[in-house]
Amino acid sequence: MKTLPWTFWLLAGVFLSVQQDPPRKPIAPIEPVAAIVDAFKMHPVIGMQAGVGHTDARGFAFVIPLLRDPRIQALGVDVAMENGSARYQTVMDRYTRGEDVPYSELRHVWDDTTQPQTTTAIGDVNPIYRAVREINATLPRDRQMRALLGDPPIEWDNVHTRADFQKWLEQRDPTGAAVIQRESLAKGRHTLALYGFGHLQRRQQATNYNMDSPVAQTVISLLERSGVKTFIVGTGDETNGMNGWPVPSLAILRGTTLGGSEVPQNPLPRVTVQPDGSFVPIPREQWIGIRMEEQMDAMLYFGPKSTAALAPLSPTICSDPGYLDTRLARMALTGIPQFEADRLKQFCAGVK
Repeated sequence: MKTLPWTFWLLAGVFLSVQQDPPRKPIAPIEPVAAIVDAFKMHPVIGMQAGVGHTDARGFAFVIPLLRDPRIQALGVDVAMENGSARYQTVMDRYTRGEDVPYSELRHVWDDTTQPQTTTAIGDVNPIYRAVREINATLPRDRQMRALLGDPPIEWDNVHTRADFQKWLEQRDPTGAAVIQRESLAKGRHTLALYGFGHLQRRQQATNYNMDSPVAQTVISLLERSGVKTFIVGTGDETNGMNGWPVPSLAILRGTTLGGSEVPQNPLPRVTVQPDGSFVPIPREQWIGIRMEEQMDAMLYFGPKSTAALAPLSPTICSDPGYLDTRLARMALTGIPQFEADRLKQFCAGVK
């Protein structure tokens, strides 16, 4: 009696294993703070997109109570911030320890970053910085948290050309990852990294998910390459099947129908990074996709899209002599789109 070749049984086994994968479940809302506390027990870094953009008021309304939670404080959590210049970390440390730091000195933290566009120029102390200061006032020194500044320590006095600026800009993700490693993880702490999702990608969509080039790296990919376990939290809304959920809620993606769906395609071009650092566009038909659960672990729900509320600019930025001229000059030097400069000028023109 003849027997079937071993290749038949090998292929049959592969087929059966695929067929027997557990069915995917729909996402379900869970209480977000407890979920994040649990995630921290297994992951020293949680990367979080706290709302839409960098100044979504809903994000502040979630993150600040999260930091005040005794369970988070007991874990020893620092907060890594995208839009604060690492050049002024000692200034921020003095502020969050409760020292008397003049506003004229503190404002360099957010005024002198690599990001001169108006979306980050709120013109007032970030509510999270204030919250860390207030929380630390209730904690002994050895349990206090830090606000870690992840933007490169750019020296604007020495930036005179686009090339000068580009050298600093290319250090955004490496600086963020290094700050988290050196200032938090190396000291046995945990880190809540509050960044725009572009910096939280495990694989860079702009390079068609190819991570061979240093240019493709993100804060999270650099941390994971060094062996750090991360937990990534994006922002969801009614288009993700969260309509009618409690606000706020969190959804775990692994094993769900949403987790198995493809990461939405950003319409911006995708490129191959050449050895000389130049970019070659990738034809649309060659774009690939990956699953949502490969790129992130969970999604926070802050309410419908219509409830997003970006924090407004402060009128104080218009009354400061030289502020407007300096900001506009930096925008021009760095190639920020003209509409950002126009927005700032129109805002200040309307301030009486």
